[in-house]
Amino acid sequence: MKISSRRTKFLIFTFLYIFGFLIVEFQKYFLNPWVVLLFIIIVFVGNLIVLYPGYTLKDVFYISLQPLILTLGTLLGLIYFPNLNEYFKLILILVSSGLIYISTLTNNLLIAEKVEESSLPLFRVGIIWTQIILIIQSIPLITVIYKSDLWFVYQSIILFVYFFLSSILYLHTILLFHKGERYERKEFFILAIQMSIIPFIGSLFTSFTSAESFLRATFITSLFMSMVGYIRGYIENTINNFLIFQYSIISLIFLILLFLFN
Repeated sequence: MKISSRRTKFLIFTFLYIFGFLIVEFQKYFLNPWVVLLFIIIVFVGNLIVLYPGYTLKDVFYISLQPLILTLGTLLGLIYFPNLNEYFKLILILVSSGLIYISTLTNNLLIAEKVEESSLPLFRVGIIWTQIILIIQSIPLITVIYKSDLWFVYQSIILFVYFFLSSILYLHTILLFHKGERYERKEFFILAIQMSIIPFIGSLFTSFTSAESFLRATFITSLFMSMVGYIRGYIENTINNFLIFQYSIISLIFLILLFLFN
């Protein structure tokens, strides 16, 4: 299938995504759990349809995680932030739709069976956008989790599972680029656990503060971002003291802001 034809399908899918969200929001259907579940299923199936053909059954997880998380995060944002005016809600929907489109483009690139030498720069862009979307989608989703009435231990466990799944997606993506690297399944999951455990510990550590959910979410996301950068350096063998120092400073700044506005 021609690239232009695929992009047309992606645009149609994105516009349908926007239209569906407008109906869900302005008709207040997001208060109905069955409608929410149906909408998520439609996005899941629609994403698979527009990316077909080109993927196998084992690729479904990798090409579905980001669209599902973006959809769920946007829905939860509409539910847990009912006081936002309609303009902010519309902006939220449009931003989510833009990320869905970029995610679809990126997934289309990543499911290619073979990465040709000439396409390596474009493939690297796909890795960067996967990382960006993972970071952007984490903040609102974690904010909503912290605003829930769940016990802080359960909140942290949910975050660990979310970051673990996100880590698997990112590791899979970056290892597609570095085809020369081979990791056993055990080592692959150990890396994913390492990427998830630091945000989990950070979540438990900050659970005793009275800081705003958004500030906590931003700090936890900065920890995950640091682990993403560290693991990428590990895989590419580019880890150095400056890299560690750089990400440590970023996380430290967000931690200071967290306690400053506590």
